Amino acid sequence: MEVIHRSHLARVCNAEIAGVAVSAPFIVTNGDGSMSMAVDGHKRVFNFGHRAVRQDSKVLPPLAARRKGSFADHGDGIISLRLPLPEDATVPEKTEIVIVDNGFELRRDPAELARSISRIRVMCGDRPLLLVSGIADPSNMALLAYMGVDAFDDSLAWTMASRGVLMRPEGRISSQAPVEELVKANLGFMSEELELIRTFIAKDRLRELVDQRATSSPANVVALRIFDKQCWDATETRTPVIGGRFACNTPQSLQRPDVVRHRRRMSDRYRAPDHKRILVLLPCSARKPYFTSRSHRRFIEAIRSGDHFGLVHELILTSPLGLVPRELETFYPCAHYDIPVSGEWTMEEVDMISGMLKGYVTDNGYDHVVSHIGDGGLLTGDVEVIDTSMGDPGSDPALRLLDETLRRLSKPYDKVPAMTDRANTMRSMLRYQFGPEGEAVLEGATVVGKYPYWKIMEDKTQLGMHTPDRGMTSLTLDGAARLIDADLNVVSIENFQLKGNIFAIGVKDADPRVRVGDEVAVEREGKLAAVGVAQMSGAEMKTMDRGIAVKVRHKSK
Repeated sequence: MEVIHRSHLARVCNAEIAGVAVSAPFIVTNGDGSMSMAVDGHKRVFNFGHRAVRQDSKVLPPLAARRKGSFADHGDGIISLRLPLPEDATVPEKTEIVIVDNGFELRRDPAELARSISRIRVMCGDRPLLLVSGIADPSNMALLAYMGVDAFDDSLAWTMASRGVLMRPEGRISSQAPVEELVKANLGFMSEELELIRTFIAKDRLRELVDQRATSSPANVVALRIFDKQCWDATETRTPVIGGRFACNTPQSLQRPDVVRHRRRMSDRYRAPDHKRILVLLPCSARKPYFTSRSHRRFIEAIRSGDHFGLVHELILTSPLGLVPRELETFYPCAHYDIPVSGEWTMEEVDMISGMLKGYVTDNGYDHVVSHIGDGGLLTGDVEVIDTSMGDPGSDPALRLLDETLRRLSKPYDKVPAMTDRANTMRSMLRYQFGPEGEAVLEGATVVGKYPYWKIMEDKTQLGMHTPDRGMTSLTLDGAARLIDADLNVVSIENFQLKGNIFAIGVKDADPRVRVGDEVAVEREGKLAAVGVAQMSGAEMKTMDRGIAVKVRHKSK
């Protein structure tokens, strides 16, 4: 199986099942053919090439009836299971597809649907395709794909047509049309939705489609909420640390795994530069990164008008991310989100931002907090602030007041050398990118250049460079050697001559902390072999046997 495109847990991939080549995600259609489902009375059979896999003969009691699940190996890499998932269930190494026989029983239990699919996906690992039978319709196919389902059957489209129900992506509608017309329409909508899902996966924007579709039914909303809240750990491992622009147009986008990861990293990883004594709170801007916007250029000019700016730390307050320090504005997702700006905050946003801010100020121990956000203290909560916004942060009087206030507050402090300012700020950036161990990259080194183009130098040797295009710090071979010393983001490969990118088949081991887009050091026989960017998560590198694992930037001679 080879992944062509991915978006969170969803992927477009090429695979082979019982000798039949498929491109997932795909629909197993009712009828004849090498990849089909046959229904005869109460009998259901999935056909994969020459292999016929018989399913349950009738609808059994729902999962709440507390019965045992089952697990069957049909050969040719085909596994079927009946929920609830047996605790000791494992899949053979060469499994190609896992079929959930009784997925239709979950249609009235969306919370258990989310939990069950997550458990099965974790149990299966990355290699096998996952088919959940009897539950897919145009309104939930995107959500199922997002959860990790690779294949659907169209049995529900036929069943609902026989009951006079038209199934659209926007929801189900009662209809008086003939059954034959409803079947054709339902199957057509499923086919169209599948192509749309594949397109959104290829653009790594599936979550946006999921957010739109989830509102089509209460069940979809519940399933997405449970999946976001209770299955976050499993989802985050397959969520890249890089990406393109994305929209946050619904309340549920506050719980996107990449957005939640940022908020968690702000709490668990990030620490403000320890020489910063004055915190300035700023509003976000529509244009990203913030420093490219007209409003933030004016903020920066006012804040950095004197030699006191080394004492001042800029923090942008925004939804859905909460807090974005100035030095993180080029990272994903800080430079990539779009939100509808109405000038009003929901209570959920207020609680999220004010709660984060209170903990952030306490953890980082600033002497003064200046608010230049202009919301009348709505987002500052219990934090004691000096308000300089005058109700209009971008106005000339407010900017003059901000400048005067910062000059006054800075007078008791010594000037911070530019070298110290850059080094400590880069240390905070490395902590966010790699975790606390990432500070090892900076040990004994200096930081030179003009923000946001900073280089990490050890004497005349470059260890890494931060650029807005990359959005994070890219390492040289010398910088990657420090990752190996810290046992951080290391990918070990077999003993072969490295000529280009590294494929999964050649990976012996990989740090489970690695996410798609991370900087990684490649080790061969205990020595540095290369540095590059992960194209798979660390866990995926160890289980896949096809596809690029690491895109190599530099290799050792």
